[in-house]
Amino acid sequence: MRKLVYGLICGLFIMGLGTDAEEIQTARADDADKCESKPADEKDLEGEKRLSKFMHEKLTSSQLVLEGLMIEDYEKMQKGAKRMIEMSNATEWQVVEGPIFARQSEEFRSAAKQVIKFAKEKNIDGASLSYLHLTMTCINCHKKVNKVLISQR
Repeated sequence: MRKLVYGLICGLFIMGLGTDAEEIQTARADDADKCESKPADEKDLEGEKRLSKFMHEKLTSSQLVLEGLMIEDYEKMQKGAKRMIEMSNATEWQVVEGPIFARQSEEFRSAAKQVIKFAKEKNIDGASLSYLHLTMTCINCHKKVNKVLISQR
């Protein structure tokens, strides 16, 4: 079981290598060109840059949790997960409003709290599975938010 969990985590980590916030932003900009809609003004561009920086910081916190899992550093796991919870309460987090996004955010916070709980218990398997759940909440939310943003263009 432990090897399977580590394999899944390593796979997620490898998939994320080489993808930084600028590349993600570029992909969105390309999608915007396909939809023939562009940011209305400089204020929109500035907002996108702030959001991109914010999401990159979230990714850095996620990587801290992953690093903690790889080296069984329970303090790192807790630090990264706590930072992600703090960030999820920030104004920048609220990209889309509504009950679906609120539910996604709550599920994200719940998964991060589970990582912390298992890290405090020094339960590497529980922390690993919770991290996988946390990662899946990110992916699912990004899919939903991107659909909403594209439909608003």
